Amino acid sequence: MSRLPRLPRGSLRSFGIVHDVLVAALAITLSLGLAFGFAPLTYSWQPLALIGAFTLLSALIFPMFSLNSGAWRYASLLDVVSIVKAVTAVNVVFLIANFILFRGEYLPRSAVVMTWFIMIVALGGPRLAYRLYKERGLSDGLASGLKGGRGEHVVLYGFNDNADLFIRNARRSHTPVHILGLIDRRAKNRRRQLHGLRVLGSLADLPAVARQAEHGATPVTQLIVTETHLSPRELAEIVEAAAPLKIAVKRLPDISRADGVDGDRPIETLPVSLEDLLGRTEIALDVDEVARLIRGRRIAVTGAGGSIGSELVNQIASFAPERMLLIDASEFNLYSIGRRMGDQHPHVPREERILDVRRGERVARLFAAFRPEVVFHAAALKHVPIVEENPIEGIETNVIGSRNVADAALACGAAAMVMVSTDKAVNPTNVMGATKRAAEAYCQALDLSQEATRFMTVRFGNVMGSAGSVIPLFRSQLERGGPLTVTHPDITRFFMTIPEASRLILHAAGHGLGTQAARGQIFVLDMGEPIAIRELAERLIQLAGLRPHEDIAIEYTGLRPGEKLFEELFGEGESVEPTGRAGLRIARSRVSDLGFLRRNFEALAQGLSEGDGDRAVELLAHIVPEFARSRREPALIGQTGATPRLIAPPEG
Repeated sequence: MSRLPRLPRGSLRSFGIVHDVLVAALAITLSLGLAFGFAPLTYSWQPLALIGAFTLLSALIFPMFSLNSGAWRYASLLDVVSIVKAVTAVNVVFLIANFILFRGEYLPRSAVVMTWFIMIVALGGPRLAYRLYKERGLSDGLASGLKGGRGEHVVLYGFNDNADLFIRNARRSHTPVHILGLIDRRAKNRRRQLHGLRVLGSLADLPAVARQAEHGATPVTQLIVTETHLSPRELAEIVEAAAPLKIAVKRLPDISRADGVDGDRPIETLPVSLEDLLGRTEIALDVDEVARLIRGRRIAVTGAGGSIGSELVNQIASFAPERMLLIDASEFNLYSIGRRMGDQHPHVPREERILDVRRGERVARLFAAFRPEVVFHAAALKHVPIVEENPIEGIETNVIGSRNVADAALACGAAAMVMVSTDKAVNPTNVMGATKRAAEAYCQALDLSQEATRFMTVRFGNVMGSAGSVIPLFRSQLERGGPLTVTHPDITRFFMTIPEASRLILHAAGHGLGTQAARGQIFVLDMGEPIAIRELAERLIQLAGLRPHEDIAIEYTGLRPGEKLFEELFGEGESVEPTGRAGLRIARSRVSDLGFLRRNFEALAQGLSEGDGDRAVELLAHIVPEFARSRREPALIGQTGATPRLIAPPEG
């Protein structure tokens, strides 16, 4: 469709002002001509004087009502109201002035009434016609082009303000989107219309709507959810209904708020993510506690370039630390977090150091030079099968490395160290989980052995989208056309997002340091209910507009070495206590003797230096008796009816 030439904004506004003044002149001329006849207007000066005075008065009063402060393409009922007010004001003032000066001569009352009606129609009509042209004309042109298969044919879910704004925005912009209609769950909205688009039915009617659109050569390609506060269950039902029809589901941001829409740009729809379907409640961060923990202090973060570490760095930087020390063994990870900090927090001073936490002397020297006041220890090897196959590296990083960082934090006089742990440390059935439980035990013992430095451990489950986790694996498998591989049909895991996990780590650290609560104990994040991995795979396939087990297969490969069917956040011998903070609980457990741990850690380090992996795993089982039992009774792995008992550490 051909388009009118685009004029500068200033030219369009000037045109509107001239238009309105000319309308005033023509309205009074036409009214006087109808009242007196048009002949007197050609030879009598009084009507011409009235026309000139009325036109001048209109030019002076119209700006007071902001008739041209907005764009005609967005003309609405409010603009019509402004026009009525302005026209009424002009006519009333002119009538009063004429009566005072000329006792009402030369101005019939009928002319005033006709002028009022003519001006309202002539001022409002072009504005509404222009808006109709911009919306209807462009959308009709796009729709005719889209019937050939180009662009998107969409159905909106939800009869609401967001749908209203999206339809108007789509018609004003040049987005290749053809809106076929709406569906809504409320029966009262059936057969209603919104900007000429009908409500076609409910979600149950989507297959019929899709078939009808297919017959009309406009197959539905997207279902756009306009409601912004749907529950995860409702959103999952929409995804399930759309997947068999190969319709992609997207959602709108909350565009009903002020400044939510830029009229010159199309509204960008957002993909529905797995996080949207999890439905975790956002936990409010205690900003004051976290600010006291970080503001004006020197902060060190190990594993700073990893999934959790990098988000921790980002959130910590927003609380204005005095200086940050970023530590990572990976050059690329350190480079990446350095660039991110430079872009997002350029005013936060920082040092970046390539350092392996297994090298205790180097860790101690670096901490002695930087003198961090708070240390966040996120460096770890976390992939269960890899650590199972490489126990020496896993034990040296997760156990000895954690000891090195903790000892260095104590030696440099840090106020606090926060260690990031995992639910795999509870009743561990693999080397990785046992190493994290050993590190937890060491930090617990240090926290009780002195008062100068707080040693806090934060335990939580899987984080969505972290490096090596199942969701990036599923996505890569989906891109290749499947199949998606799941180890067992009944396997479940706890999940939360990376930003949420990092936020709750800060939440726990601020609470622990601020209140001196839970000394020698473990902070546990509220992970909600466990999620079946099979369901995650099915949801991910459905989000791509495909059908699980039909378009994309799901294969079960069997549990890997050391893998459990389910994870736990608390051991059988641990008591659960509240903290008074949302999303945060305490696991109160028996604490190992610090002397016992140090002797066994030294023996462990000796076995590692000799490359004796079997000896190292035996010593690890001696330190973590729950792990020893799971090795003796491997059938316990994955059995919901038998939970390993927490055994007190041996003496000496």
